[in-house]
Formats: sequence, C-alpha cells, structure tokens
Amino acid sequence: MNTPDVGWIAVDFAARGVQIWAHDTDSNVLQQEKLRPSEIGEELASLLHALEPYLSNNQTIPVICSGYSPLPAPVFLPVPSVLTGELSRLAVDDPRVSVLTTPGLKQARPVGLMHGSATAISGFLATTPDFDGVVCTVSKKSHWSHISAGEVVSFQSFLTPELAGLLASKLSLKNGLGPSDLDEHAFDIAVDEIMTRPERFAASLAQISAGATLNEISPTTGYSQLMGGLIGMELSGARPYWLGRQVSIIASDPWGELYARALKAQGVQAMVKDRAPQILAGLQHSYRTWCAKKN
Repeated sequence: MNTPDVGWIAVDFAARGVQIWAHDTDSNVLQQEKLRPSEIGEELASLLHALEPYLSNNQTIPVICSGYSPLPAPVFLPVPSVLTGELSRLAVDDPRVSVLTTPGLKQARPVGLMHGSATAISGFLATTPDFDGVVCTVSKKSHWSHISAGEVVSFQSFLTPELAGLLASKLSLKNGLGPSDLDEHAFDIAVDEIMTRPERFAASLAQISAGATLNEISPTTGYSQLMGGLIGMELSGARPYWLGRQVSIIASDPWGELYARALKAQGVQAMVKDRAPQILAGLQHSYRTWCAKKN
C-alpha cells in the first residue's frame, strides 16, 4: 500500500491474534489486518516487523497498542477510575514509529489486573456515556466491571476462556473444537447443574473425560458440557455483579452469545457487543485525546 497515506496505526493484542488498523490522518480506516498468534511473538521487534508494510522512512507514525502484556512496566490505573484515554510512550529505537500504549486497570481487593479489556470498555463508554450497570468483557480472560457515572468502580476477573482451551485438550475431546461447536441442550443443562451445585464442577470434568474416552458422548456434547460448566461456575462467582443490574457483554463471536444464553436462563437479558469495534473505538478515542493534548 502507499505508506505516506498512513497517519497512525491501531493495534490490539487479543486471544485469537493481533488486529491491525491502519488509519489516514483523519482517522478513517485505510486497511485492516489480522495476524494469528503464531505470526507475531512477544518481542517488540516482531511487532515492528509486522507493521513494516505501513511504515515510511519519511515520517514518524504513531502506533497505539492495546493489550500488549509483554510491554515493560505497563501502566495500570487503580479503580475506581475514569478511562480518560491517557497514553504511555514506549522507548523504541526506530525513528519511523512512536509506540504508545493504553493503560490497564488494577484493583487491590480482590487483587486484579485488566489489560486490553479496559480499552474495550473505553470504546463502549465513548459511544454509551450514560451507561450504568455491568460490562462483561471476554478475551484472554473475562472481566465483570461495575460501571457508574462514567467510571470503572470495581471488577472481578476469571480465567474461563483460557481454561476452556486447556481443559478441552485434556479431556479426550478432539482437537479443532471451539466455542461455535455447541449442543445447546447439553450446554443449558451443564450451566444449570453447576450453578445449582458448583461443588460438583471437578467431578463433572471427570465424567466428561470418561464419557469422551468411552465414546459415550460426542466431542460436541462433551465440549458443550465443558463450556456450560465453566460459564456456570463463572456466573456463580460473578453473581454480585450481574444480579439485578443492566449487563452488556463485549466479546468476539460466539463467546458473547454463550454468556448471553447462560445469563438469559437466569432471567438476565444482556446486550452483546462485538469486541473488535469496541476496541477500535477505544483506540480512536485515545488517539483523539493524545492529539488534543499534543496540540
């Protein structure tokens, strides 16, 4: 592409890979690209290599990153906090780029850290400033954040997405299954059983493993039982957040629909937002804030 057209670049590091949006100087998206996790490492040099097609020797292009946990000394704002779009500059020995990072959030009790999901919440609030309720963000981790008066008051984090991948490979389930492979009936039963008797979760994992090994359940059914159990456990732990409150879910397909389905069974009608547009809105908000302060 014609690199002089690029005014700045937005980058998001998510569970399924790296999303790049190249913008012109008016913040219109010129080109977007998604890289698999295997295509980019955790070193800054690998990021710059991936951005090579967008760079020019004749200008310094701002690169705004979200969710890049390997960055040295990432900035975490303590909650309660307003997501103002502040950015931190990272020292880079390349005159073609100015790398800036969005802050995460941290919490003292219960102790918690949030990386890229804070940017998604920022983008959500940029378009829904009067929202008062709970935002559930799902990526590498899931976070339930209480939002009031435009600030993140508190949050609770879970390892559900990561556990889903790890346990699926351990429970004799075939490789290649993902959240889109769903037996709805098996999922619903698993959610209900674990929310009713959460102490039986570990035993349910053993039953899934045995059933899959003996070919008594299909891989899809086993995976659906696993997902239902994991999300049911999470909903049990996050009950103080979603009970009696307005809930919005920010997640890539089909995670959002899985959480919404489980919540609906509890009488909660959650609004689902695709993650990528919310992240992009948050990065664009940060860029506008940075430009305003720079000028």
